[in-house]
Amino acid sequence: MTYLRFITSLLLAACGTIAAPTGPQRRASTPISSITVAQWVSFNQSVNGRLHVNYPFAKPCYSLYEGKTSAPNTAQCSAIQNGYTDEVYVASQPGGYMNTNWGYCQATAQECGLDFNLPQDPLYYTPPANCRQGATPDYYVDVQAVSDVQATLAFVNKTGIPLVIKNSGHDYKGRSSAPNSLALWTHNLQPAMKLTRNFVPDGCTAPAADGVTMGAGQGFGDLYSFAEANGITIVGGSSRTVGAVGGWISGGGHGALCNTLGLGVDNVLQIKAVLPNGTYVTANRCQNQDIFFALRGGGGSTFGVNIEMTTTAHPKTQLQVAYIRFLSADLDSINKFIAVAVQNGDQWAKDGWGGYISPGAMSILVSGLVLFNPKLTHAEAVASIKPMTDYVASLGNIALNNEVDTSPSFYQAYNQYLLPNEEKVGIGLAVGSRLMPRSLFTSTSGQQSLTTALEQVGKQVEPITGTTANPDLKVVSYGAPYQFLVTAPSSYPDNDTVASSVTPAWRDTLWHVIVGQAFANNADVGTINKAFASAHSAAKILEGVAPNSGAYQNEADVFQDNYIQAFWGQEKYDKLLSMKKTLDPGNLLTCWECIGWDSGDARYGCYPAAPS
Repeated sequence: MTYLRFITSLLLAACGTIAAPTGPQRRASTPISSITVAQWVSFNQSVNGRLHVNYPFAKPCYSLYEGKTSAPNTAQCSAIQNGYTDEVYVASQPGGYMNTNWGYCQATAQECGLDFNLPQDPLYYTPPANCRQGATPDYYVDVQAVSDVQATLAFVNKTGIPLVIKNSGHDYKGRSSAPNSLALWTHNLQPAMKLTRNFVPDGCTAPAADGVTMGAGQGFGDLYSFAEANGITIVGGSSRTVGAVGGWISGGGHGALCNTLGLGVDNVLQIKAVLPNGTYVTANRCQNQDIFFALRGGGGSTFGVNIEMTTTAHPKTQLQVAYIRFLSADLDSINKFIAVAVQNGDQWAKDGWGGYISPGAMSILVSGLVLFNPKLTHAEAVASIKPMTDYVASLGNIALNNEVDTSPSFYQAYNQYLLPNEEKVGIGLAVGSRLMPRSLFTSTSGQQSLTTALEQVGKQVEPITGTTANPDLKVVSYGAPYQFLVTAPSSYPDNDTVASSVTPAWRDTLWHVIVGQAFANNADVGTINKAFASAHSAAKILEGVAPNSGAYQNEADVFQDNYIQAFWGQEKYDKLLSMKKTLDPGNLLTCWECIGWDSGDARYGCYPAAPS
């Protein structure tokens, strides 16, 4: 953006009175339009010119923006169309969200999207198609230094305007977007990663472990590549663009190796963050222990803006990989696949398997699993997974893959088995989930209850339609509408040795079951609300068989019942809330269903309606 364009945009801002925060845990809704040109210019200087006007991702593809003529940029539009379902491209855009609905105003169905099925058609949108700003923040600061965050927090604290924190745009709950807001965009804060053998956290006298230090915007793809080059293994998620230092770790962080190596929060050695009052702190097991507790599982950016993190560097290890996929439209065969997985879930967890199980349902024809094991020999792995390979073999020649392979490292296994099966992005999605405790897998009655619930959930999810009345063909290959994520630390030997704030339910969980209901980018309010109601209903079915468990807050139902108990448990919540009132009495940093949130905050004005 040119400086002239930026100043022009500032001149469009209306002047007005600035309101101050009203008190602890409640924040005044000061309109962003009330900020004067002089204030914007001064603020821009304080962040070294890194303040920018923000627009919806697909705006260059529209000739009408907020009801006014807007010349489309066909070159920019072409790049957007080509990258619309590419997570790497979307993550590089300040207005890009992996699930597009969180950039829209879902409460009114005001959007600025492309047809997920045919993003290249038309060349650009003409009236009456109208690009709306929706929930995409109006401005953003491209964070390059700690001082950018400090200056932004000071500005927001003084003016009272809404603030959100955005990294790569991976957020199933809309916590990195808000209407009429300012965003801190941390994605480009990616200094060179550093491996330190026998890393000693600041203020400690003894080494904690080998560690890798990275910046706030670091994605897992490059982190895994760094680990491979340095002969180490890093615990992380399945998507290469998820930021390890952002929402992933603040929610707890899970991935394919967590069964044996622990959750993300179990692996963190140190975090450096800017607190709501602007103080830059180092938190680890030797100093600022309460902040270390809160930043690892407290949720969202509620307690601070993470700048840097050091995580454990495990030795490079050989993996056994169970890779099974089969084509079937027969629900009986899919349900049997689920039953075999449930019946063997406890033993597989004890054997050290971690990864992803994806049953097909409705229009999704491919079922299968990708499981990784760092503990077993190849012969042991083949024997362990034999109940499933035998079952898939019995189905005849519909198997695409039905094998147990050996991979020399997680990085190579990731590139071969996970990356090619990455879900497409660029479409609306509502999710629900539940953590499934070991007790369900260890008795015949528990297995039957869980299997029945999972079958019901499969019927709950519906195929979506695109911009026409025909099924969206890309969504058929989008990925299973529900997954069993075998990513709990069920074989991790040192559970929570340095306390984190994640729900204790993780420690008794074998599977994290997540359900997704997709919907088209031009969906009306009724369709959007129906999708979230469907996800909520699915989560309730899962809760019915695991009422005393919890949910993974990063991938939970937006309208999670009893979210305090589900995400943290009352004891941890009370501690976190007390800290929140001390660290952030004005609730400057807040997000949906986060610690101390105010449901009436203007930031949530574009959320869909709660299921009745």
